[in-house]
Amino acid sequence: MNSSPPVPIISVRGVNKTYAGGFQALKNIDLAINRGEIFALLGPNGAGKTTLIGTICGIVNATSGTIVADGHDNVRDFRAARAAIGLVPQELHTDAFETAWATVNFSRRLFGRPPNPAYLEKVLRDLSLWDKRNAKIMTLSGGMERRVLIAKALGHEPSVLFLD
Repeated sequence: MNSSPPVPIISVRGVNKTYAGGFQALKNIDLAINRGEIFALLGPNGAGKTTLIGTICGIVNATSGTIVADGHDNVRDFRAARAAIGLVPQELHTDAFETAWATVNFSRRLFGRPPNPAYLEKVLRDLSLWDKRNAKIMTLSGGMERRVLIAKALGHEPSVLFLD
């Protein structure tokens, strides 16, 4: 019995990124990540890891090439491609005056997902944040803040999770 090769959940083909000043951050990148794979992108500072992740997530525009996320071209079908991805950024960017629950719930609504308190509760429980759901972000430890960012990235039920 012949089985067809897996269709990558993330496909990057010939991606280049050159900034206005002429600096080329990405040069002819090809990458395929299959569903269920755990993939690590390693390299020295300045190698373009965050630029590549930002490009895949639609935060940075590629100069050329194509990116497909869960079957959606990240230029032609931007919303669907972006909704397929949860991103935990390198830097902490949360509203310090909001609660953990409000932050995760807001992120879910940004992607047009219907309310699902049971799912959000599961995510917060799985990340040991349920007891802190009503705590303002500014009162949490750095590790808990990082877990809130993971919960926020998972809140809209993405197919792919990037940890930058």
